[in-house]
Amino acid sequence: MTTLAVFLFSFTAFAQSESFYNFSSTTIDGNIYPFAQLRGKKVIIVNVDVQDQLAPQYAILQELYNQYSSNGLIIIGFPTNDFDTQIAAKKEADNGGYRLLDYDVSFPVMIRTTVVGDSISPIYQWLTEKTLNGKQDAPVTGNFQKFLIDENGQWAGVIPPEDSAFNIKILNWISGK
Repeated sequence: MTTLAVFLFSFTAFAQSESFYNFSSTTIDGNIYPFAQLRGKKVIIVNVDVQDQLAPQYAILQELYNQYSSNGLIIIGFPTNDFDTQIAAKKEADNGGYRLLDYDVSFPVMIRTTVVGDSISPIYQWLTEKTLNGKQDAPVTGNFQKFLIDENGQWAGVIPPEDSAFNIKILNWISGK
């Protein structure tokens, strides 16, 4: 392959991977969830786990979703076993949501996803690598790390796992301050 061909292939691969809207995932009930449908919405992506000591954040995330989803906020949960815990989810027949052990959530939840290491999922590569998101390297340090994506599909920030979804940085970001 010529140098120009390698450059064009590399540039094309980078250009395709830099847009949040090029990604999709599979919901926990097996449906394809294209991120292109999120254009114009603010998105919080959070890696979740029901066995983690931070699992009570499910209720906080749900409360944030209840309060701001009518204004265009979407929260997407990505269950992971990357931090030596176990995911358990059960579809609730009455409301179509998921009861993740003791946490009822109605925001979208995806299939189990690798968020660190050599097998990291493409969306988490984009979220954590400056060369792909164009903003910042932000390796996942634990469950309930929150990534902010603005209404234009641009990486807008990262919130540490221990910080509540109702912290001032997230609330200011949602309100546009």
